[in-house]
Amino acid sequence: MSKIKKFISDMKKELDRIRWCKGKELVKNAVVTIVFIIFFALFFTLIEYVVSMIMKIDFKSLIERIADLF
Repeated sequence: MSKIKKFISDMKKELDRIRWCKGKELVKNAVVTIVFIIFFALFFTLIEYVVSMIMKIDFKSLIERIADLF
């Protein structure tokens, strides 16, 4: 039982050491996080779109057309 009391006491001391965000800082961090999430969602969506368009290209016929030019 003494180990549990010591653990809880140590945990309270550690929680007192934590620097919690204030209101403006919390809002700022939340906005930055949301902006990054939106940016990366759009970025990966664009990458997926580009890759899917590349996969649709018929390279065999494209090479034949280029060969016909020469």
